[in-house]
Amino acid sequence: MNYEIGQKVDFFGKVEALNPSTYDTVAINVETEAREKVVVRIPAQAPVQLNKLYWFECVAIAFKEKIHLRADVFVPLAEKKVDDDVKERLFRTFYQYAPVNLREIREAIESRLAKIENPVIGAITRDLYDKFSEDFYLYPAATKFHHAYISGLAYHTASMLKLADGFLAVYPFLNVDLVYAGIILHDLTKTLEFDSYEGSEYTIAGKLIGHISLTSNEIALSAVRLGLEAAEETMLLEHIILSHHYYGNFGSPKRPAIAEALVIHLVDNVDSKVTVVGEELAKAAAGGFTEPIGVLDKERYFKHKLAK
Repeated sequence: MNYEIGQKVDFFGKVEALNPSTYDTVAINVETEAREKVVVRIPAQAPVQLNKLYWFECVAIAFKEKIHLRADVFVPLAEKKVDDDVKERLFRTFYQYAPVNLREIREAIESRLAKIENPVIGAITRDLYDKFSEDFYLYPAATKFHHAYISGLAYHTASMLKLADGFLAVYPFLNVDLVYAGIILHDLTKTLEFDSYEGSEYTIAGKLIGHISLTSNEIALSAVRLGLEAAEETMLLEHIILSHHYYGNFGSPKRPAIAEALVIHLVDNVDSKVTVVGEELAKAAAGGFTEPIGVLDKERYFKHKLAK
């Protein structure tokens, strides 16, 4: 698009390149939501990151006989208050995104959160949900193995809650509050384990501590803040987190020793594997096999004629 000097233009865009400069401003290459490639000038020391979405408020200026856009305002998407529909539209435009509706996922999770009646379990779970919820709906559930895309963490959590409803209907001895809270909390600190929600890599804390220990620690800190550190429910929540991978070589220092922890491990394991099978079958031709699937010992699955 051709801009006229002085023209104002506002848009969401993804930073694609940072260009070094000796001037007091630097040029960054930005792709707009309309798929235009524009050059935006920002202050030389501005903390802008590659591959991230920003809201830009710009004015067209002349720079070395070319027209650039000077950004008077540039705000990361994560710091701008926009509703779920706008976020989902932007994510689908610029990234690989979970195959679900963000608003529906949020409603599914928050409806279960609202059903937690135990005062200790409810207080800790809501405290941590409020602390992490902004990033929780952006981050992937993994860097490569399952739900490794924008909003994959929330998608995985919502799917686990739906699976757990079946267990709760069949096994009435299970405590609903522990099951719902454990699922909502189990991967919450993947927002600390990964460095961003786009193209995620592990942080130092992710490599040295990991989300299982990070989440257990967050529960303990929350309990202290709320004066609930001596409550048995606090210990039960920590146990669920510490045991949900079951095996030590997958990060769990303990195996499940309460029924609710076992159920959470089972639904976590099922969703992390079956979702990947479905995604790989979608890529395969009818009558053929998938590529080897890493989370299933590199087995290949047949796409039969009855497959949807």
